[in-house]
Amino acid sequence: MNRTLLVIALLFMNPFIPTTQAGPRDAQWKSVEEAIRKGLPKTAITNLEPIIAGAMADRAYAEAVKGIGQKIALEGNVQGNKPEEKITRLEAEIAKAPKEMAPLMDALLAEWYWHYFQQNKWRFMRRTATAEQPGKDFTTWDLPRLFAEIGQQFEKALAAEKILKATPISAWNDLLPKGTMPDSYRPTLYDFIAHEALEFYTSGEQAAAKPEEAFELSAGSPILDGAEKFVAWKPETTDASRRS
Repeated sequence: MNRTLLVIALLFMNPFIPTTQAGPRDAQWKSVEEAIRKGLPKTAITNLEPIIAGAMADRAYAEAVKGIGQKIALEGNVQGNKPEEKITRLEAEIAKAPKEMAPLMDALLAEWYWHYFQQNKWRFMRRTATAEQPGKDFTTWDLPRLFAEIGQQFEKALAAEKILKATPISAWNDLLPKGTMPDSYRPTLYDFIAHEALEFYTSGEQAAAKPEEAFELSAGSPILDGAEKFVAWKPETTDASRRS
């Protein structure tokens, strides 16, 4: 198994899973874990603040994201462990994050949405779309709307292609523990996030998120014809998501 962001996403959703950390802030991380073990989430949050500040100052972005993620999870648990609380907090952190951190955090947000779906799959499979435009409360969304949001988050992350391709995956070892596969399989942060997105796009649940009359290309259409016929082609579809 290679590195996976879903493991980190689950860890942040449940910060009461012990973690390991080696580095200049090792003692500080131990104080966070000790507070968590004692059932003192507010103390753990307080202990995370200097870790995040120190990591940001050192440009140790992987450690900073890890600290922010655990802080959000702890704050969410204090507020009643509502998934919408955690996602709202992560969105706020992304908005002020350095450009080096934002793409991975966008991908992490996509994984949080995906995990929320996995935990509530039965609700989404029974929920139908309404005529009203979906609001910001993702707990009321139907499956196509939720999957569209996940896709948008992955696209937003991958849009920082230049930064991601210049960042070796090893630079994020503090956040993404090594798996059994060598880093050469996914050498950069771009490769890593692209594979995470691919797993989402190829999941079996994608079929359930398609519109009732999803647009499909016919082999007999001008799609493979010459340029003149292709440009003149005006395919007809009732799939609103595919209309130009």
